[in-house]
Amino acid sequence: MIVTADEVNRSFRGTLDLLHSRSEGLKSFDMSERGFWRSFMAIWLTLPAYIVSLAFERLRLGLLQPDRPLLDNFWVDLVVALGHVAGFIALPVAMIGIARWFHLEKAYVPFVIVTNWVSVIGMLVLSVPAMLMLLGWAPPGLASLFSLAFAVIIVRLQWFATKATLGLASIPALGIVVLGIVLNSFVGTAMRGLLG
Repeated sequence: MIVTADEVNRSFRGTLDLLHSRSEGLKSFDMSERGFWRSFMAIWLTLPAYIVSLAFERLRLGLLQPDRPLLDNFWVDLVVALGHVAGFIALPVAMIGIARWFHLEKAYVPFVIVTNWVSVIGMLVLSVPAMLMLLGWAPPGLASLFSLAFAVIIVRLQWFATKATLGLASIPALGIVVLGIVLNSFVGTAMRGLLG
């Protein structure tokens, strides 16, 4: 079940519409059951973000050296990969119970499809400042500033997408976005705990 270039193009276009607060962007997504499962396959598009995360963790652990290959420690590679996947699926999994509790079952599939594509964009965009820092093109302070600015934009995008897909008011939608942030923080903390 491979994501096609047409689906990537349409989904990115829909995400861009949602970024500009245009709810008609939802029409760009494949909201079928097939589209639901294919939206999880979109994680393969975040491979560059995984590589940046891996390099960043290896730098943090003192393992990133010019004369060593990036993928030479299976444990680090595995834990970062698991963290990457867990961060991608954490909110969709948590929303299974929440959707049932608040009787939002019919909106669950569109929410997950859009959230997965927003996550793809978010992971790719948020990896850019870390990449610039790793390459020495941006000092840590400037990279942190870029990360904060990009994170604000992605959070606002996720908030609007949550409102549009679930039909929620602003505050409950913000609560779901905050839940996603908390879950991702937990995944990151668990990953760093495993790596030491």
